[in-house]
Amino acid sequence: MKKIVFSWLGFCFVIVVSFISCGALIHFLSKADYSFNRLIVSRHNSLQLFADINCSFPPVLSKEDFLSEVRYLGNLKEEYDLLEEGILVRIYNAFQVHPWVQKVVDVQREGPKKIKVILEFRTPALVVPITPIKDQIEVVEKFRVVDVNGVILPKNALQVGLPVLAKPLPFPTDKAGVQWKNEQVISCAKILSCFSGVVFPSDCLIEVKDDVVIIYSEIGPFKIVWGPLSTDEQIANQEVDERKTIFKTKYSAWKQTDMKDGFIINFLSSTQK
Repeated sequence: MKKIVFSWLGFCFVIVVSFISCGALIHFLSKADYSFNRLIVSRHNSLQLFADINCSFPPVLSKEDFLSEVRYLGNLKEEYDLLEEGILVRIYNAFQVHPWVQKVVDVQREGPKKIKVILEFRTPALVVPITPIKDQIEVVEKFRVVDVNGVILPKNALQVGLPVLAKPLPFPTDKAGVQWKNEQVISCAKILSCFSGVVFPSDCLIEVKDDVVIIYSEIGPFKIVWGPLSTDEQIANQEVDERKTIFKTKYSAWKQTDMKDGFIINFLSSTQK
């Protein structure tokens, strides 16, 4: 009789434990399903269009075209996941390799669903004519434009108001976004950085002769002679600042005359002359 009672109690215990276990399992699965659904919803909400990134863009491109090029160069998809590890670095790298971008200042989150990219763009400084080679150079590539560091800009860079290198050069072997490996290009472009905001005559040329950079035009006439600087870096920087001040003063006065008279300024020392 006792064995029957104990067997019955054991059976009931197993039934109760089974019910409790099933209840716990159902509760766990429901919680897991809820968490999984929340994860899916969270991931879905974290997907954002690359085209919606908040950033400035070069004057020669629309924002849509610029971001499309950035995405292509960075090998990124049309949508990016805000929760993806390292996504800000990937976006930073994508923008940095675009030939119009001089520097990516910052990539930051702007609210829960936005990213803002702060950029500095390269500025066209010099037009370089390409030596014509029969059947090899297209019409649109008879000229290339570089910035003040001699970096080759994309083909859509504007040439208006920029000096033209007097001597044509062979087509560059490097692509846009890379510095042109030519000392004359680099030297002339660097000097032109001192004349930011200046609109040069339409036929203005620039060349280097015996370490002297000459920017000139027959219209006006217009001529700037930029002689060598001191070999001492600190003194050279002072000389550049002094020349820029002198130039700005004379250029401003010349503009007030409606540029009727010629503009000639010579930065050669008495010994250099």
